[in-house]
Formats: sequence, structure tokens, C-alpha cells
Amino acid sequence: MLGFVIGNNDMVAGFRLVGVEGIEVTSANDAQEALKKVVSRNDIAIIIVSEEFSILPQLREAIDKVRFERVVPMIIELPAIGEKPSKISVSDIVSKTLGVSM
Repeated sequence: MLGFVIGNNDMVAGFRLVGVEGIEVTSANDAQEALKKVVSRNDIAIIIVSEEFSILPQLREAIDKVRFERVVPMIIELPAIGEKPSKISVSDIVSKTLGVSM
């Protein structure tokens, strides 16, 4: 099983240096299309998505849907180089996935 990265040029280039395949994206639409392609692959276990795209509403919805419907691939969100991490909490993700409010 492989890892895969979806992000800006710097993030993708950095992960390629250590042997992780990736797709460079510049918009939420590009990121959403890349996510669809990668999720359809059976050899990908972990998808790393740049937070600069994952916090956008349309990609956020697609990520949450994948997390709700599938165990694999696991999706990890990382801040872009030089960016501060967003404040997405685990309890928010769990309550949204389960459809309950905490």
C-alpha cells in the first residue's frame, strides 16, 4: 500500500523527494478531481492533503464523505509550508461523521 499527496508545488515536490507520488493542484476544483482519482485506486492507503485546499467547503465535503464511507484510504491534512495548522478538532470530525452534536 502506498501514500499519495495532493497539494501545492512545494508540498508535492517535497514528498516526491522521499518517494511519495503526488498531484500538484492550484484550486479546490483541481484538488477535488485529484481526490476522486486517488480514492478510486486500490493501492493507496494514505492520502495527504494540503490544508490550504482541505479547508475549502467543496473539498471539505468530499473528504468528509470519503472518511464516512471508507476505512481506507486514511486522509491526513497537513498545513502548507510556512502556514499555521488550522483548528479542526477530532471531535468536530467525529460528530459531523456520525451526524450528532456534542
